[in-house]
Amino acid sequence: MKKVLLFSSLFLLSTLMVFAYETIIIKFPDRENWVKAYYKKVGLEAILQYVPAGQGSNNWTKSVVVHSYNQSTYPISVFLTNSTAKLLKANPTAGYKTLRLTDNDAIVGRCTKNYGKIQAQCEFFRVTRGYEGIVTIHYMNKDKDDFMENYNQWYNIIKRAKLYNSYYRDERMLDKAEYFEL
Repeated sequence: MKKVLLFSSLFLLSTLMVFAYETIIIKFPDRENWVKAYYKKVGLEAILQYVPAGQGSNNWTKSVVVHSYNQSTYPISVFLTNSTAKLLKANPTAGYKTLRLTDNDAIVGRCTKNYGKIQAQCEFFRVTRGYEGIVTIHYMNKDKDDFMENYNQWYNIIKRAKLYNSYYRDERMLDKAEYFEL
């Protein structure tokens, strides 16, 4: 009987882990209205893009893109190196400067110039270890003066974005505009 109870308890706990809901909470500036422009979840990956109200996924001046890779076990430094190499290949006009690097979290930044059909932009790129894999948060701004003027504010927004793990979908007591399911 004890073995049956133990097995049942272990089975219940393992199924609860499968049905956990991981979300990200981003606290956008109070004076700005950011909206979800794009969201897609395929298999173990989810991607979301936020833009200021009135802009779209292909027509933006500022953008926050969150990408989750569930079950990804790469070390953060390796994932960061591979990701920034791809971004540098797309626009090699500026290298990344490491702003924060730990075993579970990293933030890099850069400002690029126009390159081919890619418009110049400044950006923060964060890679962090989630409960279920790796999550990246990418803030981009095509106006360098605006980026520099609001540098500390956006660095802190990206740094303070939080992952939240819940076992109940209806447990959400959060502002729906500030989180999405990974």
